Amino acid sequence: MKPINVEINMGHNIGISSSYYKPTEREVLEDYIKAIPLLTIIGNSSILQKQVEELVEKTNSNDYLLKARLQEKDDALVTLQIKL
Repeated sequence: MKPINVEINMGHNIGISSSYYKPTEREVLEDYIKAIPLLTIIGNSSILQKQVEELVEKTNSNDYLLKARLQEKDDALVTLQIKL
């Protein structure tokens, strides 16, 4: 969140900055909504779950690439054996 939006959400006086920065309620709300998962203790499990899902997906992708490369090596080996 923008520090000034934090102050606005807390109801603090932002002094002279209020003359220059006038966000709409929607802008402040959208900024706050982005921070909710980081501010919620229970919400951390959802963050961890998302990270786990991303890591599983990355691992599956790496496994696929590894299997493809192994298959290429096996094919090359078979080709060499046939030539001999």
